[in-house]
Amino acid sequence: MLKNIVFAIIATCFWSIANAQTTAALKEETNIYEKIYNAPLKIVGEQPLTLHERCSRKPLLLALVFTRCSGVCNPFLLQLKENLKFKEKGKSFDVLVLSFDPWDSKNDMQLLAQRYQLENDKQWFFGVTEDIEALNKSIGFQPVWDSVSKQFDHDALLVGINSEGYITKKLIGIRQGHDLDFLIASVNNVFSPTYRIANKNMLLSCFNYDPITGKNKLGFGLLLIALPAVLTVVLLISINFYVRR
Repeated sequence: MLKNIVFAIIATCFWSIANAQTTAALKEETNIYEKIYNAPLKIVGEQPLTLHERCSRKPLLLALVFTRCSGVCNPFLLQLKENLKFKEKGKSFDVLVLSFDPWDSKNDMQLLAQRYQLENDKQWFFGVTEDIEALNKSIGFQPVWDSVSKQFDHDALLVGINSEGYITKKLIGIRQGHDLDFLIASVNNVFSPTYRIANKNMLLSCFNYDPITGKNKLGFGLLLIALPAVLTVVLLISINFYVRR
């Protein structure tokens, strides 16, 4: 009986890890190379303008947060601030921290900027939009309101937007500096050696981009990534079967 429980726990752990990695990868691939919704913005210290107008000045790293968050928003912004300290100060991009909470105001975002001592940083901007639902949909962001905790259940999401308003890359979770390097390179249309040009011979790619539909489909490479976990589960079930016999 104890062996069965151990086998079940190990199998569940492997399955959970593989499933979590696949889910995160799928979320990061959605809406890539599509134009972000041209939401009207109210940015602290600036006149009202649209998102496309703002990114036409400089490419953007868009961070989605809300001011009353008691979860991931605080470490997410702190880590982002810390990581960007070590990046080149060529000002090839700006950081736009936007609230996805309809109850947040422009004044709330100003207080948030002051909390992180970023109110005088010319590379960081804080604001709100009245069309947050349309914006969330255009980037595949789906925060869920929990009426019990009075909090949103959401990912820590950072979106790269180039000067033409196209989504170039998404990062989910608190990430390290090398991930930001790829994101910054993408918004500046810099070639990254880790990205291969799509073609029919890419049999081992995790996702296959369809330029006609603008969507990504699962590729054979993703199956290979999940194969070790699947084989482990099969092996554990087989061992359990023979031990029983």
